[in-house]
Amino acid sequence: MSAIEGFVPKEIIQTFSAFLDFYYLVRRNVLDEDDLTEIKDALDRFHTTRSIFKRLGIRDEFSLPRQHSMQHYATHIQNFGAPNGLCSSITESAHIPFVKRP
Repeated sequence: MSAIEGFVPKEIIQTFSAFLDFYYLVRRNVLDEDDLTEIKDALDRFHTTRSIFKRLGIRDEFSLPRQHSMQHYATHIQNFGAPNGLCSSITESAHIPFVKRP
């Protein structure tokens, strides 16, 4: 973060910071209620600060599947436990042979 500080608007740094906070929290092997609160707070900060990309004309829309899936992490962790670094690209790569290759 310090490498880009001063070169980009502070809201972009806040957005990256919120995303990284979320990312590192959900990758923990053990999560408790306090961690779930931190995950939700980081996600709220990310969704609030990412609007800078629209305001600057960098991005028109934020309907990216992986960003959408972030809102379900806390509930899934409560229901199924810590994801232990599960990568969301597993399902993406699994469907390629069935959908994209006839």
